[in-house]
Amino acid sequence: MTTEELMELMEERALGYRFLARAFRTAPDPTFIEAVMSASEANADGPLAPFYSETDDADREQLRIDLAADYNQLFLGMSAHPVAPYESVYTSEEGLMMQDARDNVLHTYQQWGLRVPDEFDLPEDHITLEFDLMACLADRTRATLEADEDAASRTEEGDVCSASELIAAQRAFLDEHLSWVPAFCGDVEKHARTAFYYGIAGLTRQQLEADRETLRSI
Repeated sequence: MTTEELMELMEERALGYRFLARAFRTAPDPTFIEAVMSASEANADGPLAPFYSETDDADREQLRIDLAADYNQLFLGMSAHPVAPYESVYTSEEGLMMQDARDNVLHTYQQWGLRVPDEFDLPEDHITLEFDLMACLADRTRATLEADEDAASRTEEGDVCSASELIAAQRAFLDEHLSWVPAFCGDVEKHARTAFYYGIAGLTRQQLEADRETLRSI
């Protein structure tokens, strides 16, 4: 793979992770809904295909309301079967929030300079922030390659990392901190009331499976 191809790959991966991070951050607003709908042709055969076929002519405001209701019942506990988007819940023996996974992932964010927004008032092992870190590392890898093939990136702790080390960091984070996501996606699929969140779960699983193979091949 050439440097240019690797830079393009990193950009595509960052965009993919940022889309998923947004999908899980809050209920869709009109801008996000329009962005999703505008990508219908590019994703006609993917996990979101049923959503597109159901909502092609749907009233956008009613669609927003329906998706907000599904988001709330899935991720904000407004149902009998909420799905917690937190690593701790899926990796701790007690199945509780704010466990070791939260502390470990927060240290990783600090290491790589990912700033948790002040307005983000949820535990830091939320799937959104973990996807944001993957996007951040992909962006830093691309920027390092763009500056110079042999250039390096510096961590918040002052350590210098090459592009290959940044890729290794992504591979490690995927294995160590995103291994819970397939089980989470399965729970979303069980309890989602809309084709959108059912499709987002499938798209998330697909992204991680493809990314694991991609990072192993680099």
